[in-house]
Amino acid sequence: MPFVRWFLVVLGALLVGPVGAQVFTIPPGAYRTGADYHRRQPQPAGIDATYPNKRGEVVVVVPRGSQKVKLTLPPDSVWGYVSGKGRTTRIYRGQEYRLEYADTLSVYTSNSQPTSSGQVGGQLANTQYFFSRGLSGLVFPLTARYVREAYAASNPEFVAALGKLGLGQSLVDFDKKTGLFRITTLYREAGGR
Repeated sequence: MPFVRWFLVVLGALLVGPVGAQVFTIPPGAYRTGADYHRRQPQPAGIDATYPNKRGEVVVVVPRGSQKVKLTLPPDSVWGYVSGKGRTTRIYRGQEYRLEYADTLSVYTSNSQPTSSGQVGGQLANTQYFFSRGLSGLVFPLTARYVREAYAASNPEFVAALGKLGLGQSLVDFDKKTGLFRITTLYREAGGR
């Protein structure tokens, strides 16, 4: 009896594992709009996507039989792209923003140009945080001031919660247990969806 139970558990894990993994993945390729990304419909779909190439275009690698063809798209014709490693990048006004959290309040990161770190010969990239209202909204720096301006009229509870942040707290603090940034937790608690 224990062998049969063990066998059924292993068989179930083998069958559900690949299906479960496919449910949450975003297909690689270029996405024309935020709505296409939300529906997981790349146009064109591929096995990898990058930006920029030498001409400043989005490149999507598409399999054609046994060969791979590189399709190029102007960056102003796409919302963003998903790489073969599953990283989502939004292209907004010629800049790249890595999508960290997608919802009615979306969170992005961007690395600024390397700056001198004061170390001998060392260079560091500075990670900056941004947000937008939904996937297609304007992208703003993720600061309390910009968030207040964006949500003052539509979600006053959320704006009030921003004022209750402690001295050692940041909007971009990340909770590994929930997988959410502090700003997204505050937003959800204030009824944002």
